[in-house]
Amino acid sequence: MTGIIALSFLLYQLNRRYRQLSDNIIGTVFDPYRDVVLITGGCSGLGKELVSVFRKKGAKVVVFDIDISNSSNKFEGVHYYKCDVSDRKQVLKNADLVKKDIGIITILINNAGITTGKSIVDLSYQEIEKTIQINLLSNFYTIKAFLPDMLKIRRGYIVTIASVLGYMSPARLSAYGASKSGLIALHESLTYELGPPSLTPTGVKTLLVCPGQLRTNMFNGVTTPNPILAPELDPHYLAKFVLSSVQLGRRGEVKLPFYGNFLPIFRALPWQITERVRNYSGVDRGMNSYKRLIPKTENTSLVATPESGLDLKTN
Repeated sequence: MTGIIALSFLLYQLNRRYRQLSDNIIGTVFDPYRDVVLITGGCSGLGKELVSVFRKKGAKVVVFDIDISNSSNKFEGVHYYKCDVSDRKQVLKNADLVKKDIGIITILINNAGITTGKSIVDLSYQEIEKTIQINLLSNFYTIKAFLPDMLKIRRGYIVTIASVLGYMSPARLSAYGASKSGLIALHESLTYELGPPSLTPTGVKTLLVCPGQLRTNMFNGVTTPNPILAPELDPHYLAKFVLSSVQLGRRGEVKLPFYGNFLPIFRALPWQITERVRNYSGVDRGMNSYKRLIPKTENTSLVATPESGLDLKTN
């Protein structure tokens, strides 16, 4: 009996050492029995698809969203918290609640985003500020809220949903493009603050996902410049891709569809060449057909919706 106990203890210690070695060298790989996944903007668009695929794998899933009232956008077993991610105080308050109610977040997927489709001249100061707050600043808030605990337990995964438009921003998407470019810079800096990504010394990984145009309400009415070279992405396909990447422990940067890999190159070319490429592709004419939601009354306030466009809600 004593021998069996000793053998069991030895196997436990070996398994524990193996897990530590794996976490240090390979980094976090999604484990539904160990991980708690937080998805911002998880009640519609890509966020809703991400919630669906992670939940189907048996993960504990938490959603931060400003509108959690629609039951048709919810999944059984998912923990929903009403939270405007552009408000730092709300993010920190809900982060404390999640830790008490569910546990430490080990996989953070920053997905919430909005756009307006207006020229700089037509953009109000409120629209500019809200776009930057939701698309960019919210990522700082959630990372600062959840990263310290990831570092303590040496296990974590931070997935940033940016956009290929962070590399080449079309006309009438100045605030959106600027926010997505900011996410790319944030990911890069955060990655190397955590140490060499090839070694993962902290046990926390980072992954940047830069999709092209998604088939959601985010860019309602916008025609893709070239349906063959730049096809619209199915949000369910992208959600499955993100899940697969986390399951495999992928790190670094992913651009989808394939054309996204060439955009940083075009940005480095002389402007005369870039101008011709942009004119040929029609990228700067794409927002001309954008169908923006029209408020029912003039007395409106901005509301963030996850990767599905800017909803104007009457007061």
